[in-house]
Amino acid sequence: MKTRDERDLVYFEGMTLAALDQEDGAAFIQCLLMREKVCERMTASSAGLDADTAERLRANETRVIERLEEERSKLLKEIERYSEARRALRSYSPKFPLPPAPAFFSFKK
Repeated sequence: MKTRDERDLVYFEGMTLAALDQEDGAAFIQCLLMREKVCERMTASSAGLDADTAERLRANETRVIERLEEERSKLLKEIERYSEARRALRSYSPKFPLPPAPAFFSFKK
């Protein structure tokens, strides 16, 4: 039977891999947040890791950091696009917002 530390390690690594497999940025972040409590328990625990496990976890965390950087740049591009659209909307001021109404009746005879 696995100890709590071993179960936490398996859960942490599983949630990390699940997060990295997510296509959607929001789902990616949600998976990372789900592993947060386990991460706190793991850091508070005095259990050591063997070298292979530590290297595997480090590689996964490097991939997580790279993905977070990608998500951040996507978000910044979206914010920039939104602000440009708002700026363009504010700068547009029509001189005649409505075209003149056509005259159906002529009073001249």
